[in-house]
Amino acid sequence: MKPAERKRIARAIRSAVPGLREKGRILAATPRGRLLRGIYLEDTSDPHRVYVWAFVQPLFVPSTTVVLSLGRRLGNGSRTWAVDDADAAAAAARDEGMPCFEPVDSAQALWSLGFLDGRSDEYSREVRAYSLVASGQLYEGAQALRELARSLAGGTAWMIEMRKRAEQLATLAETNPTAADALLATWESETVSALRIEDVP
Repeated sequence: MKPAERKRIARAIRSAVPGLREKGRILAATPRGRLLRGIYLEDTSDPHRVYVWAFVQPLFVPSTTVVLSLGRRLGNGSRTWAVDDADAAAAAARDEGMPCFEPVDSAQALWSLGFLDGRSDEYSREVRAYSLVASGQLYEGAQALRELARSLAGGTAWMIEMRKRAEQLATLAETNPTAADALLATWESETVSALRIEDVP
């Protein structure tokens, strides 16, 4: 989709959902805090249409891209949206999207509101463990990190990296909570920079 067409859809969504800040394909909920939440406009195989996602991404889990694993496509998952559908996309963002991301506004909300219930993939387990540590639940967080590290037995690069980070954060959560907080803050800063969302308040 051409940038001008995407901007028209984004403008309609922002009119329907107050407090969103446009950053390219991201319509970020503000205030941002430690979580990136909102709407994402993803390209489809049709150059004139996009998928519209509602998503939540904790910034203290290192990433160089937007991660949609904790999101869902609006319009029953398979619907795509064209410029002519801008008002319908805006209504879906308001009626389906906001209830998905709005209540999840803190690290504690990620693990305490049931947002991660039923998710057992590695990324969701990583998010839960990091969120426990980020919200001061150090013992539970360290346990979850150790369990995650043990489960990552494969030798692929992403598994090795995820296991290494989990073990590092678990050790700090157990021995030096201040350093654990500092490490999460460093990862958060790096993710914010990689996503170029420094100016999202």
